[in-house]
Amino acid sequence: MINQKNYYKSIVMRPQNIIALLFVLAFVASCGSAPEGVEAKKSELAQAKADLKEMQANIAALEQEIKALDPEFGKSVEKATLVTAVAADKQAFEHRIEVRGNVESRTNVTISAEMMGQLKSLKVKEGQSVRRGQVIASIDAESIEKNIEEVENSLEYATTIFEKRDRLWKKNIGTEVEYLQAKNNKESLEKSLATLNTQLAKAQVKAPFTGTIETVPVKQGEIIQPGQPIAFLVSNADMYIKAEISEAYVGKFTKGDKVGVKIPSLDESFDSEIISVGKVINAASRTFAVEVKLPRKDAFLKTNLVALIELTDYAADEAIVIPSRIIQEDLEGNFVYLVDGKKAKKVHVSLGYSYDNLTEVVAGLSGGEVVVDKGNRTVAEGTTVSIQN
Repeated sequence: MINQKNYYKSIVMRPQNIIALLFVLAFVASCGSAPEGVEAKKSELAQAKADLKEMQANIAALEQEIKALDPEFGKSVEKATLVTAVAADKQAFEHRIEVRGNVESRTNVTISAEMMGQLKSLKVKEGQSVRRGQVIASIDAESIEKNIEEVENSLEYATTIFEKRDRLWKKNIGTEVEYLQAKNNKESLEKSLATLNTQLAKAQVKAPFTGTIETVPVKQGEIIQPGQPIAFLVSNADMYIKAEISEAYVGKFTKGDKVGVKIPSLDESFDSEIISVGKVINAASRTFAVEVKLPRKDAFLKTNLVALIELTDYAADEAIVIPSRIIQEDLEGNFVYLVDGKKAKKVHVSLGYSYDNLTEVVAGLSGGEVVVDKGNRTVAEGTTVSIQN
């Protein structure tokens, strides 16, 4: 079927075309006949004007009839600007911060000497595994051993004297002073012997827990001072990630909060949780400590391994979120363009947090609006737009 609008357009000639046609016809007629004088020409021109006026009237009548049938006929059509659009929907939104932390262990210790003396024997080497209570070094304690021998002999004698005094005292023989003196001598020697045995035990340097010897900074035969490191013992029994966070985030995180962890050097990522939040602000760095649980995986169990922690400091279940790239700014603040019918409408908005190329709108939008995305830099208030999603 032939389109009615196109049909009318095809049969109606524009006035300027009709005038040109009449002049052509007049020229052809003049060329085809002999000159008839000025009066004849004037009469011919008057007839042509009358015909033109009648034609213009017919044209105007046809245009009115066509407009009645097609309201869009004769209107200038504005070219629409092609854009894409997104919906300003309500959705769950989180804002996260990333901080750097280190893998640490509560069971990594430096084993030191508790007494002075020559390092008599060194029973471990770097990389060796040891058990809890295993002797890793011995310090020469010959003088202590001799003192123990002397005290043991004295204690044996004092014990014999006390036992005799005790039997006599029970028979009411002797004085109370003699009995108490014998008892005191015995107990004093027992305490001295216990002290010497404790000192002798310190000559045996033992592993406080099961682990691996990382370093051994001494050699057999050296003179050891109290507190001098003998070995560095590491264990993966209780490892965690520790990070320092700015005091600006005080109150944002609590024990049990979920976090994301990345180990850049191992190209590993996993989810974890906060196991401790510090209660003290570091006066120098203005930060507080946060500890994050570390899964028991051999690749992670290395002290001082760098880790990146992502923590959520803000979350909303129903936030109006739009792509950050479509937000523009003018003298009045931030704004976006909405699609209102077929026109672009400028709306100023108040913004909240931005994360992962998305921004929360806290005022200006109510949710569900269609917002101009690509092409938003080429439109203005009232621009006709065509969505091409």
